[in-house]
Amino acid sequence: MYPYFSKQKEATNQINKKDLDDAMENKIEQDDFRTYIIDALKEAIEEQDENSRYYEKLYNMLTDEKDKNVLRQVYLNELKYKKIFEEIYKMITGTDANIREDFEEIEIDNNITEELYNSIEEQLDDIEFYRMLMSAFADLPIRDMIYEVIVGKQRNAQQLSNLYNEYRMR
Repeated sequence: MYPYFSKQKEATNQINKKDLDDAMENKIEQDDFRTYIIDALKEAIEEQDENSRYYEKLYNMLTDEKDKNVLRQVYLNELKYKKIFEEIYKMITGTDANIREDFEEIEIDNNITEELYNSIEEQLDDIEFYRMLMSAFADLPIRDMIYEVIVGKQRNAQQLSNLYNEYRMR
């Protein structure tokens, strides 16, 4: 009877070692995933910062006040989305996000129609990226915050599309 118990104890030790190995592998995967999410949030913050500077510059190129107001609203929205991602970053890491300050100067073509078209494409690309990012979170408040950004980006894309159509017809 005793040999049976010793074999069981030996088998238990092997199972525990296997469980520990699996847990360590899972921990590494979780750490990689966490790093991926943190990097994605930094990228989102930097993207929103760059977008806001782009729309500010584009705003200054326009002369029509109605059109300028549309771009001003898009600019303010981009700043809002940056703050949302900074807040999510702080919720996850407990620290403020340090984004790079050495951005290249934003080049804008004098062709407003082309710039507006590119802006729409950029908004749509951001939406896809943020959908992927949102799906990585199980936490509903964070998902809701990212969803707010996605809906806002869709609204921005629509406003830019309307503006693009106006300039295309001129």
